Amino acid sequence: MSNGGLTRREFLKLAALSGVAMAGGWSLAGCGGAKGGTFSWLTWSDHYFPEQLQEAETEYGIKVTPTLFSDNSEAFLKVQQVGGQQIDLVSGDALWVKKYYDEGLIEGFDLDSLATAKNLYPVVKEFSFWQADGKYLAFPFGYSPVIIAYNPKYITLTPDTWAILWDPQYRGKLAMELQPFDVMAMMGKSLGIQDAYNMTTEQIAQAKQQLIDLKPNVLKFVEQNTEMVTLMADETIWFATVNVGMEDRVKDAGGPEIKTFIPREGVVGWMDGEMLVKDGKNRDVAWSFLDKMETPEWIAQNFMQYGRPLFNEAAYKLLEQQGNGDRARRYLMDRPEIVQTMTLKGPSANMDAYIQAFNEALAS
Repeated sequence: MSNGGLTRREFLKLAALSGVAMAGGWSLAGCGGAKGGTFSWLTWSDHYFPEQLQEAETEYGIKVTPTLFSDNSEAFLKVQQVGGQQIDLVSGDALWVKKYYDEGLIEGFDLDSLATAKNLYPVVKEFSFWQADGKYLAFPFGYSPVIIAYNPKYITLTPDTWAILWDPQYRGKLAMELQPFDVMAMMGKSLGIQDAYNMTTEQIAQAKQQLIDLKPNVLKFVEQNTEMVTLMADETIWFATVNVGMEDRVKDAGGPEIKTFIPREGVVGWMDGEMLVKDGKNRDVAWSFLDKMETPEWIAQNFMQYGRPLFNEAAYKLLEQQGNGDRARRYLMDRPEIVQTMTLKGPSANMDAYIQAFNEALAS
């Protein structure tokens, strides 16, 4: 591992000494045991490492074909179009998971039949919106509120409101992820609208105008949050809407000191997981990958690389052993219950209106 963590060899030695539960050696239940082959994964870039995929292929004969997306609506439409003929596993946020299930696009499963599920925080069993018909709908991965990062070298006051993003002196110094529903929800939050994912027609119009007014200050909408790190590290931008952990990610990239704040008007948040696409041709291979590769070792490394917290309690304990406990606690790795207090990402009751308003704002 980078960032002062353990090498792979050192980790294995430590795990043997400390008794950390490793999922990689446990057999599958309910899917015919270990399963090699190829499967397709529609996901975000921070859900895996190339080295992780290489290990899956070398050690277990599992070859992964990942395809990246930016917005939940993009992935949802793709699964609607091609289903299990082309996609076996899809990542999704919060209330989008139930939308997938209600539309008959994914299938539920017994979470406990995955041996690696024993590494998760027990609180995941309390997420009723990820359960239906006695089944679990998504293997829990990560979570975070979406907050605002800024460069104190250029922003000398201590901001506490969304309003600072509209200040004309910061023209072209803001970046956001290309996620239309979430950007519109953030515009709603900046207006003090609480139910930002279910705004009225009038509120959507107000949020659209907010985005139009913000456009001069937006340098770009990025496809993946990894690009945000680069833009902040080289000081191309001074503001960004980000997950927790950006301070250390920018520092690790050789960038300047970065600070973050939670706007007093409120924020949106997310929790994401991996869903099995209904009738996926290679469902069992995807299932085997989750069980063998969502291990404390890889999840701890993922946290150190990408900063935001993850639902794996065994990984948190491993981070403690590695001397990264302070960092893990600073970025909420020990507080998964926080997701139950956030305004979670999800589809709007009027999805078309959100997309149309976002597109019209960008085209204006």
